[in-house]
Amino acid sequence: KGYHAIYDYFHKRHKQSKFKSFISTFRNHLIFGQIVLDKFALLAGNQDQFNIQVEGCDYFNELTTKEKGFIVASAHIGNFELVGHCFKQHNKKINGIIFGGEAKNYQSQRIKSLQKANIQLIPVSDDMSHLFTIKEALDKGEIITMPCDRLFGSTKKYITPFLGTNASFPIGSFRLAAQLEVPVLVMFIMKEKGLNYHGYVYPLQALENDKSSVKKAEYLIKQYVDLLEKILKRYPEQWFNYYNFWNT
Repeated sequence: KGYHAIYDYFHKRHKQSKFKSFISTFRNHLIFGQIVLDKFALLAGNQDQFNIQVEGCDYFNELTTKEKGFIVASAHIGNFELVGHCFKQHNKKINGIIFGGEAKNYQSQRIKSLQKANIQLIPVSDDMSHLFTIKEALDKGEIITMPCDRLFGSTKKYITPFLGTNASFPIGSFRLAAQLEVPVLVMFIMKEKGLNYHGYVYPLQALENDKSSVKKAEYLIKQYVDLLEKILKRYPEQWFNYYNFWNT
C-alpha cells in the first residue's frame, strides 16, 4: 500500500515515467532508511557528526529574543528531528507535538535526547487536552513545533491545489496562530549527501487589516502549502507520507 502511494506520487504528481517512478520509489525508501539511522545516531548523542547548513536561521533567532511565543510548521519530509540540534538556544522552551504510535523505549530515549536541546514533547490526546497545553505554552512565550501536512482525523481541513490536484491539509494550527496572533515559521531540514543536511526557514506573512481569524488562517496555510510544494520540487524523493495523500 505504501509502495503504491509513493509510486503514484512520482508518476502522477511529478509526471515521471513508469520506469523513473520505480527508481524514484526505490530511492525514496533508501533515503528514508538512511534518515531513520540518522535519527538513531541522534538518540545515541552523536549529533556532532552531522554537518547542517541553515538558510533563514536569523528569522528563528530573532523570534527567540521576543516575548511572544511562535509556531514552527513542518511536514513529513526530510529529517525534522534535527531542528533541536540546529537551533540550540535557551531563551525559549521548544514544545514538539507528537502523534503517538512509537515504541515506549524509543519515545523514552527521544525525550532524554531532546531535553538536552531544551525541547519537551506534547503527545496528541483523544480528549483534545493537548490543545490547552499548546495554548498555555504559547501564552508563556514558548515555541510550538508541529507537522502540518497530515489530518490525523481532524475535521478542520483546508482543501487547496497541491502538486497539480486538490489535497486536504489540517488548518487547526494556523487558526490557533491567527486567533492568538503569534508568528509562524515554516522549517524543513532536508538530507543531502552523506551526513550533510540543509535547513530552510521561512517566515509566513500575516494578513493585515482583516479581523476574520478564518481568513487569516487561510492566508497562512496557502503560504505553507506553496513552500511545501516548492521544497518538494527540489527534493522530490524526501516525501514520507506513505498513503494516498490526495484522497483524504
